[in-house]
Amino acid sequence: MPLLRFEEFTAQPRRAAALRAKLGAVPGGRLFGLWQAQIGPSMNRVTRVSLWDGEPTATPEAGDPDVASVTTRVLTILTRGQTPVDPARGGIVTHRWFILPSADVAEMVAITTEAWTGFEGDTGSEPLGLWLDREQREPAHVLLMTWYPSLTHWERSRFWNSAAAGPEQQQRAKWGALFARRRQMLFDSWVTVHGAEA
Repeated sequence: MPLLRFEEFTAQPRRAAALRAKLGAVPGGRLFGLWQAQIGPSMNRVTRVSLWDGEPTATPEAGDPDVASVTTRVLTILTRGQTPVDPARGGIVTHRWFILPSADVAEMVAITTEAWTGFEGDTGSEPLGLWLDREQREPAHVLLMTWYPSLTHWERSRFWNSAAAGPEQQQRAKWGALFARRRQMLFDSWVTVHGAEA
């Protein structure tokens, strides 16, 4: 099963766009997504995610003069996770990290995938996958990436946002309860929001 390499480049000031233009090729791997954040990290951050059939190679761009630093994680697939995002769809992609006891990861995945059954239809979203950071063993670090048609769709999909409830979200009570249950399992969680363009 492929591995996911998740790289966060911090560009030199005012060099993020130039750096991003250099990061589209992934020799030996397949590009999953390439983003600058809309909400969350520094404006100098560029995130590149790629799929690898074997061990990922070293990041050749680490020595580029536009790079101030780079952080790399290698993750294993828990569910979905092998279909790259289609930049032609537009919309946004969220990167959400979950920190939880490693003993609870399997249950967390089961709860999440059960919730997706109604969540996708009610919100127009597409969860792209769940991945486990293989170096962070206790507590576990799990990444979820999800595509949404717009930031408004993402805001309306928050399980605690009762104002979003309506006839178009007929299964909200079920998936909302599952996501609330998942939240109780966590030590921590955070999200960043990215444009879906490549």
